[in-house]
Amino acid sequence: MSSAEKPRLFFIDNVRILLVILVVSFHAGAPYAGVPWFMIPAETTALSEVVLGWFLTVCAAFFLGFFFMISGYFSPGSCDRKGATLFLKDRFVRLGIPLIVFYTAVMPLFRYGMYFLDADDPLSLWEFLASAYHWEPYHLWFIEALLVFTVLYCVWWGLTKETPQKQLRTPQNKDIFVAAVFLTVVTFVVRIWVPVGVWDPLKVVPPAYLPQFLGLFSAGIISYRQNWVMKVSASVGMMWLRIGLITVLLFPVIYRMSGGEYSSLTGGFHWRPFIFAVWEAFVCIGLCVGVLIYFREKVNLQGRLQRALSANVYAVYLIHFPVVIFVQYTLIGVMLHPFMKFLVVTMAGILFSFLISHFIRTLPFAEKIL
Repeated sequence: MSSAEKPRLFFIDNVRILLVILVVSFHAGAPYAGVPWFMIPAETTALSEVVLGWFLTVCAAFFLGFFFMISGYFSPGSCDRKGATLFLKDRFVRLGIPLIVFYTAVMPLFRYGMYFLDADDPLSLWEFLASAYHWEPYHLWFIEALLVFTVLYCVWWGLTKETPQKQLRTPQNKDIFVAAVFLTVVTFVVRIWVPVGVWDPLKVVPPAYLPQFLGLFSAGIISYRQNWVMKVSASVGMMWLRIGLITVLLFPVIYRMSGGEYSSLTGGFHWRPFIFAVWEAFVCIGLCVGVLIYFREKVNLQGRLQRALSANVYAVYLIHFPVVIFVQYTLIGVMLHPFMKFLVVTMAGILFSFLISHFIRTLPFAEKIL
């Protein structure tokens, strides 16, 4: 294995900025698309429910899988340089410490604060935590899953580190098409028994998306070893970007075929969830390949602002959740159209999350973790 450190890929940093903005926007739009959302009441119109529901469905189809692919891409080089033990130690510091802090302190205190604002006769903090609070990772299930994937990779690395790397051909359109079909089939089979929205008992990863997440994490690892990120041609990347965007536009047709019932698409042995699995796989593969190659070709520079934003992406992911919910809470009862509330929450969520992240990362030791 080559342990040579590769030059910084600014286009991947820029993709990460885009993805975390989509994550913030995704959570900002939930109550205005009619999604049950903590203590925030749903505020929708028929149009906002359809349009924002479309937006949320598109985001869910690819953006976290994209994050897993990027994480997989950077794992081999770091593991090669440090060895599995030190690499895992670093991962447990960078991922495990924030997970513990948010699980045991940040989210419980935030949820109690929101509960306290609404309750006429509130429980004490300790009573709330003991009897009313639901202990769960919330948005940090992604961090849990990434830790699990990282441990599995280190086991694989230890078993294969002496094995010569076989050089694979650079993916062409037909290879990527086969990958999308394979993802479709595996996803559909899993969702026959475990539909979208059902979690494993520990809430580590939603099983309905496990084929995508694990597959893209693995694809990131292979891409690093084979240098596919730099070798895939611009024409192939642009083709899959077009395929991804065209597939996105087909969702209203699929939604209409479902009779307006999203639940009929999420699982079971039926043609509707199969069609949805096809749509989701081609959105995912198309956008992951296409956006990555587009950014490589067109957005591979960083100025001072982009450097600052990319340095804060991880911290923004960690803290944006309570920020977004608090902004949504302040807008309860404000006479604005759901689309306007979505825009206000999105812009405020992005702005305040990056500002708070920047401040937190100036604290002692925080930058080493975040």
